Amino acid sequence: MSKEMVQMPDLSNYKMKNDRFRQARDGRSEVLGISCSNCSEPVMVYQKDGSGALIRCYLDRIAWPPNLSRLQEETELRELPNLACSSCDTVIGTPMVYREENRFAYRLIRGTFSKKVYKPESTT
Repeated sequence: MSKEMVQMPDLSNYKMKNDRFRQARDGRSEVLGISCSNCSEPVMVYQKDGSGALIRCYLDRIAWPPNLSRLQEETELRELPNLACSSCDTVIGTPMVYREENRFAYRLIRGTFSKKVYKPESTT
């Protein structure tokens, strides 16, 4: 039995988060569609701040899906599940706390995901 492919959401009304974390990274941001490299299933939409490689995804920067964006409300690292593809169960990231900023994040596993720059109309 095959699952129906998940579609990335419409982000035409998405407003970029503009806070001290974005400012600390030169104020540059882009919205990325992250997909599973194994089956191409969309995993999340993420606001990446700053230039450089995508090494970790902060929970407060996940725009979609809602079940992932709500994880930032968790208070314990051990309560966070691995970041896995909903279609093929490939583990894409593991939970961590970025100690320098005391923020929950997923440490991404290289080669398990692909990314595409997403162009919402509203990027204020």
